[in-house]
Amino acid sequence: MTARPGEQRVSWSKRERDIVYSHGGDGACGSTARLLAYALEDVEVYQGRALRAELEARGYDLTTLRFSIRKKVQP
Repeated sequence: MTARPGEQRVSWSKRERDIVYSHGGDGACGSTARLLAYALEDVEVYQGRALRAELEARGYDLTTLRFSIRKKVQP
């Protein structure tokens, strides 16, 4: 998975068999990727579970996970 310049991406990796986080530079950086990982995997959202674990507990298929966000274009 490769992110474009200014983009953060989160998705399931078949090779890694896990969620992967990537950033494309041009303002999108590793610290934001770590923030996304922290939000999905460490912050308790329900009954002591992180969002990732809670989604799995509710029957969601994380192998279909895809998320991307881009930096705002500055005029």
